Amino acid sequence: MSALDYPIIDSDGHAVESNALFDIYLDKEFRHVAPRMVPDPGGANRMFFEGRYWPPFPEGEGSSQFHEEVPEHRIEALDALGIQAQVLFPSRATIFPIAPHARLAEALCRCYNDWLGDFCGHNPQRLFGIGIVSLRNVDGAVREAQRCITQLGMKGIVIRPNPVCGRNLDNLDYDDFYAAMSDLDVPLCVHETTGVDATAGGERYDIRRHDRYAFNHMISHPFEQMIASMSLLAGGVLDRFPKLRVGFFEAGIGWLPYWLGRLDEHYEHKVLGKQWSLLTMKPSDYFRRQCAITFDPDEATAPFAIQFVGSERVLFASDFPHFDASADAVRELFEGGALDDAAKRRILCDNPRGFYKLTV
Repeated sequence: MSALDYPIIDSDGHAVESNALFDIYLDKEFRHVAPRMVPDPGGANRMFFEGRYWPPFPEGEGSSQFHEEVPEHRIEALDALGIQAQVLFPSRATIFPIAPHARLAEALCRCYNDWLGDFCGHNPQRLFGIGIVSLRNVDGAVREAQRCITQLGMKGIVIRPNPVCGRNLDNLDYDDFYAAMSDLDVPLCVHETTGVDATAGGERYDIRRHDRYAFNHMISHPFEQMIASMSLLAGGVLDRFPKLRVGFFEAGIGWLPYWLGRLDEHYEHKVLGKQWSLLTMKPSDYFRRQCAITFDPDEATAPFAIQFVGSERVLFASDFPHFDASADAVRELFEGGALDDAAKRRILCDNPRGFYKLTV
């Protein structure tokens, strides 16, 4: 890979949280019920919360991604990876929005956002945070999103794709939140994790189809994103909020052509289409107008999917430092040979600059 005349921007990396979240940043009222980072019986450092270890790896696995981190070490790692700037999503904190009580969920999200703001503040030219909110209380989600953007300098807001309090993402109760996101002019990022009750393949479904974590991991990410994208594209949300930017993260891209095609077929069907009256154009048109998606450089179907949806809607994601991330993600993208130089530049630099409105 020769020298480039543009910076490489990682649109989906992950912060590595520590117990400082709870010892320093969490409201004192909730510290006695706070999660804790502890070694599991196999020696891996994980979060223990509500009587369970998170993430739900087999004992002793996945420990490499959960070391205590300082900003200087992150910058050194980015230099080694050939990445100029990284947009940071939560790791363990992805479960905070669905904590069992609304006030606890809000407090956990708030303490994570404060911690991440300080973490990124050590190098604001290269580290960019994405705030997290809980949709259990919509008014609280609006307030926290506004605080993240206007006070903490975050570049977007992340939510989970799963139902909350029985509500899917097209529920009209969320319209105030979507309106606030449109007014803030930052992207709404839909990002999944594994092993929670609301997730496809989760550990406490009434009928447990699979017990293996590997199967859970296979199922949760793409299936939940498919349902979330259906809710937003076909449920009328993007029609009601044409300025809302939405990203679908950490599920790969191979599922997207099939799913957009299936959504469009139902929209155009002479019988089924009658239930899609909220839309004024095909679901795929909303995606190409307002959405973006990340992909894994080693995905075999990525070249076809990128061609189908257009490289203008695609972002590069390293997933660093999670256990399933590739240390050679940038090289793999360049050496794959399926993308021309213009597409690579869009995916690595121009698209994330525009999507997040970054100055790098």
